[in-house]
Amino acid sequence: MNLIASENTPSPLVEELFDEGLSQRYGSYKGIDLNQRTYKGNRYIAEIEIYAHELAKELFDVKYVDFRPLSGNIAGIAATFALGEPGVTALEVENGHGYAQKLAESPLKVDTKSIPIPWDDDRSNIDLPATVELIGKHKPKIVNIGSGVFLFPQPVSELKSAMRQANSGSYLIYDAAHVIGLIAGGRFQSPLAEGADVVISSTHKTLAGPQGGMILTNDKSIAERIGASLYPLLMSNHHLSRLPALAGTFVEWMVCGAAHADAIVANAKALGSALEERGVPMLAAEFGFTESHTLIPIVDAYGDGSEMANRLEACDIIAGGMNVSAEAGTNALRLGVQEVTRWGMTTEDAPAIADCILQALSGESPKKVKTKVKQVAQRFNRIQFTLN
Repeated sequence: MNLIASENTPSPLVEELFDEGLSQRYGSYKGIDLNQRTYKGNRYIAEIEIYAHELAKELFDVKYVDFRPLSGNIAGIAATFALGEPGVTALEVENGHGYAQKLAESPLKVDTKSIPIPWDDDRSNIDLPATVELIGKHKPKIVNIGSGVFLFPQPVSELKSAMRQANSGSYLIYDAAHVIGLIAGGRFQSPLAEGADVVISSTHKTLAGPQGGMILTNDKSIAERIGASLYPLLMSNHHLSRLPALAGTFVEWMVCGAAHADAIVANAKALGSALEERGVPMLAAEFGFTESHTLIPIVDAYGDGSEMANRLEACDIIAGGMNVSAEAGTNALRLGVQEVTRWGMTTEDAPAIADCILQALSGESPKKVKTKVKQVAQRFNRIQFTLN
């Protein structure tokens, strides 16, 4: 039973659309013109990539997309590098991916300054008043938001308003890696419409596509700057075999996205409620546990978060351990329901899954718990929300 919040399973359709023949080819291009290929023989490759671009533009209601990053991490580094400058100051969510911090700590020691964005653990969200104060004080060129603990929509419009007042030439980068599927399904928030300048993401978590990265923006100059930072500096071969599969993923979300996103959020809330009913404290319970695929159970009563993740894994439940603030409880797990939802979980399955988790946390015999886990997991035997 895979409850890792950052993984998923592609549908049979998407898996069939991986094209290994394309993996033998190069499709590199300069700037943002998909027809300006550096290799010959790219006519049909360009057609496939253009088609995938058009689908993404329609799905996300955006003007410019880029699939060259091979991961969300590379997408974030490219965007931060492209929109920054020597000595740039960036505000970044501490439990995010810290792209300016990574650049500064790399062996090249890129001249960036990363300032952590204050986080409200109880609400599992950005501390808006404290962050607005930091924006006014430091006048950052870049603000990187998004999170690896993405329970609730973040205050995009309020942050962008503060940025305009402090530094009119600043950029708000929204890391949607964990919630891009919920955004595609229209069930989270619309970061570009709310004021984000660029969205960076992976394509496999809630989106359930092939692994890779993606950049979205409505600003041509931003698209051009990021395109120039991607090739030839960061990317040459952007793994073309995934492009048809990515196009298929977008088509699935156009047809099934709203229902699938509804199911993910409903299942997460149901599992959060079931765990709380069994005495497991839940982060942000007073706010409905989550508005995404992710849940944060507090496991101080059982032990260290990482050790509890190991205990769950011994019982065939895959989850992640993490720490939260002392005020929230210190030791926690990070659970995601997107993959079990993909395989058929409904809200009626939440109590049985919660029972398995509680038995594992309580130290029951792994052999005994595995039997229960297998019985529950066997309910999830078909991919839902896919095209025939």
